Amino acid sequence: MLCAQNGSGQWQGVLTQPGKTDTFFYQVDLRQTGQSVSGTSYSRSTDGKSAARFTLTGVWDGKQLVLQEIEQTEPKNGGWCLKYALLQYTTNGGLEQLAGDWKASGCTPGKLFLQRPLTNQEIITTAEEPFTWQGRWTGQLSQSDRDYGFFYELNLQNDRVGESRIVSEDNGGSAKHDLKYSFSNKDSIFIIKELKVNHKTDPQWKWCIKSATLRLQRTASAYTLTGNWQGYLEGYTPQTGKCASGKLYLEKPIENRQIRQLEQQHSQLYEVENRREVRVSRVIEVQKPFIRIKVWDSGIVDGDVITLFLNGKKILNKYRVSKTKYAVPVTLAEDNNFLILHAEDLGSIPPNTIAVSVDDGTKEQMLVLSSDLKTSGAVLVKQFKIQ
Repeated sequence: MLCAQNGSGQWQGVLTQPGKTDTFFYQVDLRQTGQSVSGTSYSRSTDGKSAARFTLTGVWDGKQLVLQEIEQTEPKNGGWCLKYALLQYTTNGGLEQLAGDWKASGCTPGKLFLQRPLTNQEIITTAEEPFTWQGRWTGQLSQSDRDYGFFYELNLQNDRVGESRIVSEDNGGSAKHDLKYSFSNKDSIFIIKELKVNHKTDPQWKWCIKSATLRLQRTASAYTLTGNWQGYLEGYTPQTGKCASGKLYLEKPIENRQIRQLEQQHSQLYEVENRREVRVSRVIEVQKPFIRIKVWDSGIVDGDVITLFLNGKKILNKYRVSKTKYAVPVTLAEDNNFLILHAEDLGSIPPNTIAVSVDDGTKEQMLVLSSDLKTSGAVLVKQFKIQ
């Protein structure tokens, strides 16, 4: 059972209305006396062209906040909804959250989501989460007879089985395979064997059933698996339908509670506003805060249109990707920064599979991100710090 929390302070989030494409940034600053709250709220459109401030009142019992805006103070001429909201309190990791419905006279009702860091416990720690093979590994797969690569992902379960997902930058679309895996902690060797294709977007396309022997290594920010793979076409045998072999690189970020909380904070606001799940695929460490993020299509140019978010802000809006690298210069303001690839148009070969590089002037690091209309790929960009 949740204990009663004090609602005083600043909460930030998003406000939505069903059937309308625009969402609003929403912030409340509360003062609590007993169970009564008062304060101000601030609402701003996504493009920043319109905004308003309000005074408000409400009741907070530690589990539920009843909020009512009572007067629009800026701009003075009114015109905005005076909102009534009933919000339920929960916690998620290191965040306090308020979520529920809002309504107003003469306005389309909608949803309101607010959050803030927990203040009643120590939430910042650099202690690493323990290593486990289970979970999600992402990276790239190459093949010796092709000049383009594949986005590749593993989702491993506790009983040494799992699923792989592969996305082509050329014809074929995407596919998922059932697999089994084994490992040796003594010599850091990891072996996967795909068993069969359980789903594919192109019924006519024949995928390789792959096996790989990979070596586990560790960098400052991630665990990596690298090695060679070989396989045979589905419907054939290793003798009658051998595939051209290739190389495989996979990565699993090293996380601590602080990084996980920041990831939740950025991804949850994005997910509420855009109604898409965020999947952090890779960790990149840079030496300088001044970087250039480059995007291009390394496969068939099929009309993919993307938007890039860095720490919740759009740094590239509805850009049609081509073979030419397009560079976006940015300055990192945080130690840990979240880059999200948002698919606007999947083109003729879904999903969006885009080559991305991060160049800090010392080294350019390249990866492949995959996004569709339900899931958005993301990267954690960390500034190198001497401890």
